[in-house]
Amino acid sequence: MPMVEFEILEKKEDSMKFILRGVEIPFANALRRTILAEVPTFAVDEVEFFENDSALFDEIIAHRLAMIPLTTPHKRFSLDALELDDYTVTLSLEAEGPGMVYSGDLKTDDEGVKPANPNIPIVKLAEGQRLVFNAYAKLGRGKDHAKWQPGFVYYKYLTKIHVSKEVSDWEELRELAKRRGLPVEEKEGELVITTIKPFYLPRKFDTYVDDKIREEVLPNTFVFMVETNGELPVGEIVSIALKILMRKSDRFINELHKLAD
Repeated sequence: MPMVEFEILEKKEDSMKFILRGVEIPFANALRRTILAEVPTFAVDEVEFFENDSALFDEIIAHRLAMIPLTTPHKRFSLDALELDDYTVTLSLEAEGPGMVYSGDLKTDDEGVKPANPNIPIVKLAEGQRLVFNAYAKLGRGKDHAKWQPGFVYYKYLTKIHVSKEVSDWEELRELAKRRGLPVEEKEGELVITTIKPFYLPRKFDTYVDDKIREEVLPNTFVFMVETNGELPVGEIVSIALKILMRKSDRFINELHKLAD
């Protein structure tokens, strides 16, 4: 069984790119689906309106509130557990026009759970219009509603593009790859481009494909890109997803052992 390796290529405040080696497609896809569907976050689930003179119906405002990413204090909750805490946070608002109501205007009774971005517009109030409500946020998972998805994730095979130096203008491909930030290696008679991010050949090189330009797919090696909406640090999203996968695998194995007994 190949050794599993994890190599971080790039990490920013809201995104991370890494290479995962030694796993097959089912595991890579299971990790992607777990990040999207199983990692819990806080999101508004119910809204109690007391006044709403705005141009938008209660239901529309409630939907907008639900899609505002809320910070999730992962150190206070067992987010990798298969059962979720039923803790509820109240976000209240009392506003009067004229002016735009933003996510930052929401008042929370738990400073650990608040809008990740204070500049998300909710509704514009005209002169004399009022909006008063309590919004109740709780933990949930993306498999139940998109409002609980912690971010976005995709993966691709890690590949190498071998370009024969018999190809006219091969230097153009070298410079294009370097501008894209891709590793480029010059060997005797060929150029090797490692596609740690999508790379598309200009159309004029199509006639060389499968002849003097070939793509090598590295087996059991994938490039992942994970982006967070702001509810959780991007590294925690991956860490929690892996723990959830382990817990589900352990439960499945235990159930198999019970059947065997």
